[in-house]
Amino acid sequence: MQKIKFIGYSNTLFQNKILEETIVFFANKSGFKIEKLEYNFVDLNVMRSLNVDFLNHYNHTDILTFDYSEEKNLIAEVYISLSMMRENAKKYNQSVDNECIRLISHGLFHCLGYKDKTPVEKTVMRKMEEEFIFAVSRETNQNV
Repeated sequence: MQKIKFIGYSNTLFQNKILEETIVFFANKSGFKIEKLEYNFVDLNVMRSLNVDFLNHYNHTDILTFDYSEEKNLIAEVYISLSMMRENAKKYNQSVDNECIRLISHGLFHCLGYKDKTPVEKTVMRKMEEEFIFAVSRETNQNV
């Protein structure tokens, strides 16, 4: 059974099946089946606590991904900071929707094996995020 949940943020993107279908498409393209994928939108305090408790990091972050996948069965919890998402949208001159989609894809791509530690890995990750945003926005615009 395939389950994708969005918790803690009401957005019209989530009422539309296109975002979910795009997540499934990219997962399947990488040979993964989504068993359970949960996106949790949280405030700064929750994000800071998660960062300290699980990673021993004391800085702010926009996203944390906990990947429990086995083989090619994707099981993960993704935590997205609502305030950092809004701050990044403003900082990078993006809509909040596009930044939200970027973060959703970023968490997914980590689960699919993509990294972003080196400059080359970051370039590949950004390219994948842009592909994902384009896929969602193209489908959304066609169905309006």
